Amino acid sequence: MILAVNMEKEIEMRAIHHANDLTAATHAEKPTKTFEEMVPPDYRSFRDLFSKENFDELPDRKPWDHAIELIPNAKSTLDCKVYPLNQNKQEQLDKFLNENLESGRIRESKSPFASLFFFIKKKDGSLCPVQDYRKLNEMTIKNRYPLPLISKLTDKLQGVKFFTKLDVCWGYNNVRIKEGDEAKAAFCTNRGLFEPTVMFFGLTNSPATFQWMMNDIFKDLISKGKVTIYLDDILIFTKDLNEHRQIVWRVLQHL
Repeated sequence: MILAVNMEKEIEMRAIHHANDLTAATHAEKPTKTFEEMVPPDYRSFRDLFSKENFDELPDRKPWDHAIELIPNAKSTLDCKVYPLNQNKQEQLDKFLNENLESGRIRESKSPFASLFFFIKKKDGSLCPVQDYRKLNEMTIKNRYPLPLISKLTDKLQGVKFFTKLDVCWGYNNVRIKEGDEAKAAFCTNRGLFEPTVMFFGLTNSPATFQWMMNDIFKDLISKGKVTIYLDDILIFTKDLNEHRQIVWRVLQHL
């Protein structure tokens, strides 16, 4: 988790759950700040939440593990092509596979399902790995768990003075795929077939599962009207600074 804090009349805190190097990569020209420079003293006891090592550990099994339930008479197999990669993409593929195999977020598979894997170029020129789950999604029973209405969330902010915003990075990867459903999400590469043990982007019900998880984790704080959550964005808002710090503390405890 990476925190950037401005404590004046307003507080804005950007937190990325389980640290990564995005800030350093995106703002390479800026000197890297230390943990103490980024995080206010009140919250430094939560150092573990900022640790990439914690992210490299698989999350525990939970009631909200992501299920992939197929419609009646769905196909029992999925096939796809393997496309040639240039040297840069091959290096990125090897890095992606090696890192995720080491952490256990993917594993080798013999699944009858194989979804396409490829890269897309991001605005900064870097490559983003993508699993193309469109065919699998067509066969998946849809989870209609609702996402919050943005207009309703912003209505709650009138008159408040203090804000803390937490962004959960790699949020989907903090949710396990339900035991027995991993093979359905297998993807094919020129190094073989692999299946994820955690959610990745592209699965049709991932947003619903993630919102359910966040609502369940923070239900006691949401019910008090001082916290709103939209997928991986957590917003804490109060009129009083002392109350604000207490709620931020409680949110970090929940994480």
